[in-house]
Amino acid sequence: MAIRLLSQGLAQTHESHPMLKASVIMPCFNHGRYVGESIQAILAQTVSDLELIVVDDCSRDDSRTVIGRYVRSDPRVRAIQHRSNLGASRSRNDGTKLATGDFVAFCDADDLWLPTKLERQIETLRKHPECDVAYCDAKIIDECGLETGERFSDRFPVPGNGSGKLFAELCTRNFINMQTAILRRECITEAGYFDENIRYVEDWCFWLDVSRGHTFHYSNEVLASYREHRNSTALVQRRGYKLNRLKAFHRTLRLYPWIPPQLKADIYYHMGGALSGLGKLSFARGCYIRALALQRWSPRALGRLLLSYI
Repeated sequence: MAIRLLSQGLAQTHESHPMLKASVIMPCFNHGRYVGESIQAILAQTVSDLELIVVDDCSRDDSRTVIGRYVRSDPRVRAIQHRSNLGASRSRNDGTKLATGDFVAFCDADDLWLPTKLERQIETLRKHPECDVAYCDAKIIDECGLETGERFSDRFPVPGNGSGKLFAELCTRNFINMQTAILRRECITEAGYFDENIRYVEDWCFWLDVSRGHTFHYSNEVLASYREHRNSTALVQRRGYKLNRLKAFHRTLRLYPWIPPQLKADIYYHMGGALSGLGKLSFARGCYIRALALQRWSPRALGRLLLSYI
């Protein structure tokens, strides 16, 4: 088997667990330095009726040992051990399929939550039954946990007030920090799980799929900390990140062929920019031409497009 479920050191299935208020899924790969602090932040939530499912994706450091200490000391913690490295999408999927909470949230093993995060966001979703996902802002911290002075929204600003139907906006970029979001359990079963063919930007594809039929509620309140360090995926895997952005664009066009021409034009425009960044200028030109063919651009927009190609 590719995975093993651990709970207080023993194999256990999830059917014996009663329905809980919230399930938190934490994928971990070589984050032994941070995972203990991340687990403590979840267990310190003011909502105690929760479960934490930590998925160790075959880490090569001491992550498994650190996780095991919490599994043995707190019955709310369960762990899945991958026997081979399967990626973040598979890790989140394996954890989510075992979740029993009414609400599901995600926190990576190097990020942190403020103690009131779950309470505040569950309250938000209960006050706004028309919304299925709540997300918020986060402060950016360094590898030592020190604040950089930036917020996640400084780098990835939300469109408008960040709330409502967000499918069109998510077609071209992601602005939802995975660690800051919580969603109703049924959203996952209706929208599907994480696409295991996509790496690095799997969260973007997931939110796009969820947004197809669900409404979001955004708060600019800071309830989490997003950690950047020398092993952060976005820093280490720059080329892989760009390649998977292209895969995500192709995926969107394939899965949602009915989107209007203007939105398709925007997607091809962004694809052109990504290809230019990879040095694939002839392919980039093809995307820009398709964008122009799909939409009548204003002279100003056309000028920006041509400048970005040059």
